Amino acid sequence: MGNTRLPNSIFVLLIVVAAVQLNYYAQRLPDIVGSHFGTSGLASAWQTKAAFLGVEVIIIVLATVISFGVPRLITAMPASAINLPNKEFWLSPERREETFLFLRSQMAWFGCALLGFLLFVMELVFRANLQTPARLNNAAFVPALLAFLAFSTIWTLRFVFHFSRTELKK
Repeated sequence: MGNTRLPNSIFVLLIVVAAVQLNYYAQRLPDIVGSHFGTSGLASAWQTKAAFLGVEVIIIVLATVISFGVPRLITAMPASAINLPNKEFWLSPERREETFLFLRSQMAWFGCALLGFLLFVMELVFRANLQTPARLNNAAFVPALLAFLAFSTIWTLRFVFHFSRTELKK
């Protein structure tokens, strides 16, 4: 139903990429960096380099909590506190473990997509700040955003359809 080994491994690899990315750009960025970009791609808000790098670390931590902390928290909750379609069916004793394995697996995959997207955007922002004036590559950002939104939509529909069923495939 849901193995978490592959998405967990991919997520760990993305954390390594994030560490390399941070280390590489921390030494190269100017002291003040563009942190928000308008539709033209030009920087419209600025931060210190330290604050900007701190935000990236916070983003990585939040992606980790969303991907792995939330499913563990839900697993520890009583069934009465869990909002799930057909809750009685999916949280019955014979299906409870399978349900939580599916939840952990799906959240791990979502975490990979989320962190991958965020790291890609941070890469674009880092590169934008290495040029004058700081300009975001919208030609790369827009397709990445659309791909992430498409993934999120499909992921959400799969999640809803899975838990809308009350019959298991044989």
